[in-house]
Amino acid sequence: MGWEDVLPEETSSRSDARRNRKRLLDAATHVLRTEPETATMQSIARKAALSQATAYRHFPSVEALVVAYHEDVIASLIEHGERCRKTGKELFEHQVARWVKLQNVHGPVIVRFWSRRGFLERLQSADALTTLSCKAWDRALHGVLIDLALPDALLSVARFLHNALFDPREIIDLTNAAGLPDEQVVRRLSDAFYGALSGWAAH
Repeated sequence: MGWEDVLPEETSSRSDARRNRKRLLDAATHVLRTEPETATMQSIARKAALSQATAYRHFPSVEALVVAYHEDVIASLIEHGERCRKTGKELFEHQVARWVKLQNVHGPVIVRFWSRRGFLERLQSADALTTLSCKAWDRALHGVLIDLALPDALLSVARFLHNALFDPREIIDLTNAAGLPDEQVVRRLSDAFYGALSGWAAH
């Protein structure tokens, strides 16, 4: 049998694997939101209409699935920023608006499995999700520093303040408990971020 006879089957297999992975992540969105205390690989596989064995071939545990889930959310934010031609504060607020919308769907799952370690500790230990998050935000943060006439050396401060202010838990609190529309959440948090960054730089 030549390679030309194997290639279509291999391509189909990869396509099936990608499709099954997406079904598992989509199922996780539902299961982890509706039954976070009792969610198991079995319940997620059932929701995805896949066998438990298939689910375990993709993810060895619920925790591993959640990490992949979170990585996919951040990856979508990276793509959103890369498609944008805006710069400075406009790019930053473009990303913030997307981040706020993502919390409406994914926030409850992300918060449920949010790391207990501080941002700086995670950054210094080269935590994969934190590194990915920096990739999603750094271009926008650089632009904000330029617009505020602040030195690029403050990038680490900008990262820290951004992480504190745009925590998914606080965004959910503002939209659900305070009842603010997304546009106001974006405006108020962005302005608070600019003020905090300028205030930090002044000392």
